[in-house]
Formats: sequence, structure tokens, C-alpha cells
Amino acid sequence: MTGHDCKVGDAEARVIRTFARVLGAGALFFCAVLIPVLLVQSRALAPWYTPVAAVIVFAPVLALGPASFSPDLRWVRRFASLAAATYLVAVVGWLPLLHGHIPATREIWISAITAMPAMAAAACWRPAPAVLYLVASSVAAEVIRHITRDGPDSTLLPEIFNVVMTNSMYVVATIAAVQSGRTLDRTRAAAMRQSAAAAAVAARDVERKRFDALIHDRVMSTLLGIARRGNTDQLSEQSGLALRELDRLRASDVATEALDTDAAVALIRAALVEVDEDGDVDVDVRIESAVTIPREACRAIASAAAEALRNSIQHADGANETADRLVAVDVDTDGLQVLVADNGRGFDPDRVPPYGLGISVSIRARMASVTGGSAEIHSAPHRGTRVVLRWTAPS
Repeated sequence: MTGHDCKVGDAEARVIRTFARVLGAGALFFCAVLIPVLLVQSRALAPWYTPVAAVIVFAPVLALGPASFSPDLRWVRRFASLAAATYLVAVVGWLPLLHGHIPATREIWISAITAMPAMAAAACWRPAPAVLYLVASSVAAEVIRHITRDGPDSTLLPEIFNVVMTNSMYVVATIAAVQSGRTLDRTRAAAMRQSAAAAAVAARDVERKRFDALIHDRVMSTLLGIARRGNTDQLSEQSGLALRELDRLRASDVATEALDTDAAVALIRAALVEVDEDGDVDVDVRIESAVTIPREACRAIASAAAEALRNSIQHADGANETADRLVAVDVDTDGLQVLVADNGRGFDPDRVPPYGLGISVSIRARMASVTGGSAEIHSAPHRGTRVVLRWTAPS
């Protein structure tokens, strides 16, 4: 199969759609311009050939324009392959149905549009089949032109070379554009994986520091208390808590164990303090019973909230004024929510390039990677920015 079977990325899809629309518009232009030529040259062919050939040659290329607006590129690929196939059918049927000759001063219409189906094939096929099709269609079209026109014409091979080289500029440009889009998609995917991995590592590092401090404080404070005051009921209880915490860390899978509300809030607060140690974090816990939150969800919210706060610090402040920021953690029976908002410069979310990693990877993709996670980003120029990160507990 000549078409791509793999999933097409956003950049490659945009390139293919652009070429499909350009080819559709080009087919409409050539169809209008070549109508007089078709009428004149139809006299040298079977009466039914020209209308049939015109329909099967131009219709699939014209259909590329509307097909490019479909969410699925399958229709673009189908019409592109159909255009390539029907053009060869028209070329093969030309000579058997030829009843006369055309003056050497007139161009053969079917030979004048060789690049159009070749570009359609190049946009949707792999490079090697597209180049082979270019050579085959160009050679066939030039042979038709050589045989059909009157007058001495002994330069067939140089003319074939010239036509192939000329059409190859359009085809190679199409292939290069599609390949560039594919490379951009692969680079973006690799950058997204690296960014997500870095965010996960950063979240685990914050969590590790918090646990190190927790264990250090409990163990060391217990040992120091015993050394100074001897064993007391309070120190016995404290040492029991420290031992239970150590047993839990030794026996459980810390990487996947769910966190209670206090631990989850502490993890998120620690990640935010890493970014802005002077900032305030408002916490509102509106539940009485203990609620456990998946550790991966906590890590995702912590890293995404840290990225949102980092973006606010870097971009919200204007030239002559400093933006005010609000960071709030809200826990209720439905789940956990983090709000990072400012009244700074803001931006237009629709104008953020899709390959921008800060929002698409570190916030949206990070939250989408966990079950129940979501991210909402509301912003407008000069109206501030509001980022809402939410983990919804399963019902």
C-alpha cells in the first residue's frame, strides 16, 4: 500500500491539508483555462474520450479541496490515489483513441498537467512510490505529446528528461514539506516525553525531600529527646510513630501508594514552595472523613501547578507593574483542585503554538495522563490568567 498506515501528527496533517487545498484550487484553474483546448483537441480523438477523460482527471483533484476539511485524512488520501490512478487511465487510453494529429504549435492538454496528479501522490504516498509515479506519468505524457503533434520531433529523450526534471521540483518540494511536518511531529513527541519525564522526576524529587525531612525530624527528634531527658511516655509514643513510619516505607510501594489528604496537600505545597518560597498557598479542606488520593494524581497536580506558577512569575508581570497572584488548594468530597491565578498581562490561548511545551506538555498532558485529571486554562490579553487543575474522585 502506498499511503501512510501510521497515525499522522498535527504538523504533517496541516501540511497535507494545505497541499490538498492548493491542488484543488489549481485543478479548478486548469479546468477553466483548458476548456477551449479540450474542445479543439477533442476532434482528434474518439467523441466520448475527452469528456470522460476530463471528468476522471479533474474531478478527484477538485475533490481534494473539500476533503481537506474532513477531520479524517482518509478521504484526502483516497482522492489523491484516485487522481493518480485515473490520470494514468486517461493517458493509456489516449493513443488507441487518437484519430488525427495536433499542430506542433499547440500543447497537449493531458501532458500539460502532469505535475498535478504527481503532487497529489507525493502529498499522501511514501517518497519512493511518489517518485516512481512521477517518472512513469511524465514519460507517458511526453510520449503522447511526441506522437500526437505534427511536425519533425526527434528530441524525445531530452524532452522526457526536461519534463521529469521540471515536475520533480514540484514533487520534491511536496515530499520535503510533508517530511518536515512529520519530523516536527516526531521532535515534538520526543520533547513531550522528555518534558513529562522531567516533570515526573521533579515531582518525585519534591516528594523525596518531603519524606526525608519527615523521617529525619521524627527519628532525630526522638533520639535527641531520649539522650537529653531519658525515656518518657511522650517519647515512647513519638518513637512508636517513627518506627511505624519506617515500617510503612519499608513494606509498602512508596511509588504508587495513595496519599491521605494531609500528605497530598503537603506534597503540592512543597512543589509550589520550590518555585516561589515567599508565596502564600491558601488551603481549604472541606471534608471530615479521611480521603485517599492516588500518588500519581498528586504528582501530576504538583508538577502542573509548579509549572503554572512558574509561568505566572515569568510572564505575568508587565513592564511597569507587578502582578498579584493567588494560589489555592481546595479539597472536598468530589476531589482535589488547585487554582493558580494572576491579574497580569495574560495571553491568547488560541495563539499559543501547538508545539509549545509549557502549557501543552507540562500542564495539559501531565494532567491528562492520570485518571480523573483535567486542566483548564483561561486567559486573555491584559486580563490575567487562571489555571484550574482538578482531580475528580471516582464515584
